[in-house]
Formats: sequence, structure tokens, C-alpha cells
Amino acid sequence: MPGRHRLTTPTPASARNKRPSIDHVRHEHLGWLLGRADLLFAESVTRAMHAHGFTGVRLVHIALIRNVDEAGTRIGDIAKRAGMTKQATGQLVNEFTELGFITVVPDPSDRRAKIAKYTAKGRRLLNAIVASIEETEAAFAAAIGARETERLKALLTELLAASASAATTS
Repeated sequence: MPGRHRLTTPTPASARNKRPSIDHVRHEHLGWLLGRADLLFAESVTRAMHAHGFTGVRLVHIALIRNVDEAGTRIGDIAKRAGMTKQATGQLVNEFTELGFITVVPDPSDRRAKIAKYTAKGRRLLNAIVASIEETEAAFAAAIGARETERLKALLTELLAASASAATTS
């Protein structure tokens, strides 16, 4: 019929030659999905911390909280773990110091280095974080199932272990 376009079903050969769109690849690869899931998790933990009374904690502080050990951590090590510059890490440390969650002390083994340590208020924050993580994991399990959540954690643990093993043998 004039003016009508005939629809054709692609053959398997033409379907194989068709590449997904760049946006499809960019927004559906494993790294992007992991990053989006991490952001969703961090936002949920932050909201839960607010519900626990820690309203001064912002999403950006998660990078600091994740990388300061309970016993304290050098500022340079925090930066390296978080993939941030020392200057950006220092700014977050200053904010967290002003909020009263950490204090900065000289490293006894190297007076030039500084260690960020949790204060008593910071240790209360850590307890709220544990509760917030548990609440967030429960919400994820409600969304995808407890078995799937545990399997996801196991698979990610395997992936990280394999990556660490490959890095040490390279």
C-alpha cells in the first residue's frame, strides 16, 4: 500500500550485528549497577542515621565513616581508601571534627602524620550506623528476598577476594 512502511522482523544475523546503544551499555554495565546500588544503600543508611538522631550526617560523610577504623586511621590512609585527595579528605575530617564525631591527633609513630579517631559521640554514631546498616539490609531483603540478598553479598565477597588475589599475583 502506498504510504505504508512494511515492518520486517530482523533475521538472527542482523540481530547479532546490531550493537546496543551507547547509553544502554553505559547505564547497564556491572560497574554502573554496583555504583547505583551503593548510592541507594548509602542514601538509605543516611536516612536511617537521621532517624536515629544523627541529623548532621550527610551522604558525603559516608566516604569518611566507611574508611575510619574504630581505633583510628591516618588521614592519608583514609584518602587512599576513599579514592579522594588528601585535601578533600581533610575537609571532610574538619567537618566531622566540628560535628564532634572525631578528633585529630598526631600519629605517635610519625609526628607529621595525623590520625582521625572517633570521640565518644562518634562511637555512638558507629552504633547507629550498625543499626542503620541492618535496617537497610532488611529493606533490601524485603525487596529482593533474604536468600538473594545473602547470595548477592556472598558473590560480591567472592568477587572482591578474587580481585585482591589477582592484584597480589600481578
